[in-house]
Amino acid sequence: MGWEDIENMPAANLKDELLTLLKKEVQYKTSRNHGSVSGGNCSDITMRHDVCQWNYECADYFLFDREVVYVSMNFFDRFMAKQPVNVSVDINDQQSITLRHMLALASLCVASKIHGAGTDPKLSLSSSEFSPPSGTGTAGRPPRKILLADFCKMSCGSSCPNMLEMLEKMEMMLLTQLQWKLHPPTPTDFLSRYIKILSLLLSLDDQHHGQVNGEDMDNKSKGWSIFELANYQLELAVYDHGLCQKIPPSTLAFAAILNAMDSKIVKTKRTVVSALIRRSFIYHLRGVGGGFDHLDIGDDELVNVRLTLKKLCSKTIVLSEECVDDTPSTDATSPLSAAIPAAEAKKFEYELSDVPLSDDDDNLSPVSVTAGLTK
Repeated sequence: MGWEDIENMPAANLKDELLTLLKKEVQYKTSRNHGSVSGGNCSDITMRHDVCQWNYECADYFLFDREVVYVSMNFFDRFMAKQPVNVSVDINDQQSITLRHMLALASLCVASKIHGAGTDPKLSLSSSEFSPPSGTGTAGRPPRKILLADFCKMSCGSSCPNMLEMLEKMEMMLLTQLQWKLHPPTPTDFLSRYIKILSLLLSLDDQHHGQVNGEDMDNKSKGWSIFELANYQLELAVYDHGLCQKIPPSTLAFAAILNAMDSKIVKTKRTVVSALIRRSFIYHLRGVGGGFDHLDIGDDELVNVRLTLKKLCSKTIVLSEECVDDTPSTDATSPLSAAIPAAEAKKFEYELSDVPLSDDDDNLSPVSVTAGLTK
């Protein structure tokens, strides 16, 4: 899910989509009292971190949407949650390591089939046509459906004659343990719809107030910046077993977008959006109903999640505005971002602000929000 997808997202069904995701979130809730990783064992946490890192490397290499990593780790964690409490990784036990190695492979393989699917399913890593771009991320190439044999090669398992057979068996074991429930809601599912609500409010603000004097970015750039800042936090959150196993994706996404809205542009020391827009967003999100009408900005769990996300991030986050440029390219075959050379694109530095331990949004009158946006 990218910024262009959010811009093109229909707004009419946002409420129903959010409520459906919230119900789905409850259905995928897993007991957190079982499984070696949730037990906090140091070797288990290190193992999970390594699995997550390998997931991201594979996703980038095969040009998958990075959201597939969250889904893969969700499969991995849910499988582990069904194991006996006393099961943990023994670094001297080759069988224990092999099990988790195969589980990591199978989890990413299943996740990529469902959530990372691209074009040309017959094209494998061994094909001479497959050549991931170097130094350009995923730009310019469509994602591919990858064969099981490719995952074996990526895991350096091609020398093992039984590797493919073992992976196929592990894949079926995983599907059975998960009861074929393979579509968990992700934090990005919620974030994209939160951002859509925010972008509508920013557009409304543009119509009535325009760009504030002295600001370097318009409201569209602000919306994009908040999405990128929040998404960056969510990608890092996958490494943290506590955030992924204990925090609902709706809460994780909400914490990330609050941090992003409260972040400051280093150059101007201003927050990315005004306090009015922030309050209006929270008010409208509460208006969705369901579990959203009980959102408490000062909730201890939410504050702790925000603090944890901030600790995961670098002190300064740099974004380039070239990704939100509307100028059409003169070359019909080139990507839109090619309209602005990288050297000419403006770059903005952001810092995540301190997380407030309390908030005055509960004292906000709906009338004041509406009045502020409709004058």
